[in-house]
Amino acid sequence: MLTLAAKLAFLLRRRPGPDGEPPSNQTLSEEIRALPGHKRGGSVGQLSKLRRGDDTNPTLDTIGALATVLGAPAAFLLPGWEEFDVLSVIEGNPKARDLVRHLDGLPPAELDGLLEHLRERRSQLGLAPDVPTRVIDTEPDSGDVNRRHRRRRSMEEAAKYAADSLEGL
Repeated sequence: MLTLAAKLAFLLRRRPGPDGEPPSNQTLSEEIRALPGHKRGGSVGQLSKLRRGDDTNPTLDTIGALATVLGAPAAFLLPGWEEFDVLSVIEGNPKARDLVRHLDGLPPAELDGLLEHLRERRSQLGLAPDVPTRVIDTEPDSGDVNRRHRRRRSMEEAAKYAADSLEGL
């Protein structure tokens, strides 16, 4: 099962910035805060935690804002929903939603027959008969890839730095 962090990394890799890298947490935060009706959520710290996988339970407002900014179906960011392409088709096409509703309750043999008919029809139209499932990389990303990191000092280094500062060194 994909984590929220892996899903965010996938979505962010789909929209590289001018430098070819996914957007920074600062850029994402600014885009979220610019959304009409934005109330809360989307701080740089929260986005960093979400991208690292340290926060796995954002509010629905945050999920909705991230989905809007990243151009993705909000359901994709929820647990249990991993088929980005399927969700995108269903969200973006009312006829696809109607088609899925009509599949409900059909016996398995009928579904197999419909699937075979769709494959044949796709071939007739010059499309690939099978549509492969997109494999999503499960590696999360902090949003700080190839960016300058602040190194934390050890307790000894911090004490020496403080002592040196007091002595004017």
